[in-house]
Amino acid sequence: MITIQIPSCDFLSQSYYDDVINAISLEKLRCCCGQSGCLNRHAYYARRIKMKSCVIRLRILRLICKSCGRTHAVLLSEMVPYSQIPLQDQKDLIEASEKHTSYADILQRNLCIDENNAAYIIRSFRKHWKTRLLHAGIPLGEHLISLSFFFFSRQFMQIKDIPNQLIWIPT
Repeated sequence: MITIQIPSCDFLSQSYYDDVINAISLEKLRCCCGQSGCLNRHAYYARRIKMKSCVIRLRILRLICKSCGRTHAVLLSEMVPYSQIPLQDQKDLIEASEKHTSYADILQRNLCIDENNAAYIIRSFRKHWKTRLLHAGIPLGEHLISLSFFFFSRQFMQIKDIPNQLIWIPT
């Protein structure tokens, strides 16, 4: 899996995703096998993201390594692997829970997220991430994404232990 670092945003769309992907030089990307310059466009798959008042559908690019044959999904840093809830909404729900405040305004802001989604996110954080962040001394702040990749080699709130690398693109 490859995650592209983008500025925090309130929206995701297919055109925005495509613009970010088209700005990447595939020759400079490295596969988890250690080879670089070996990743080619392979396929796409559909992914749903719960945004504000609608669920959007994105075509997510998959790359294949000519050297080892592994495939890699290319995600944006506002996306959590295997989750339909955007990263910012997950962080907001966790912060509200940790401060023992209501998260009703977050659910009101994103009508596609319900109380069951919120409860699942909070349970997942407590089970998989809270202790990790405490031991590493990582706050729920602005550098959470880069620190999660640095210490744990995965996106914050990524539950499955699948290799994931963070890529910055010049702005």
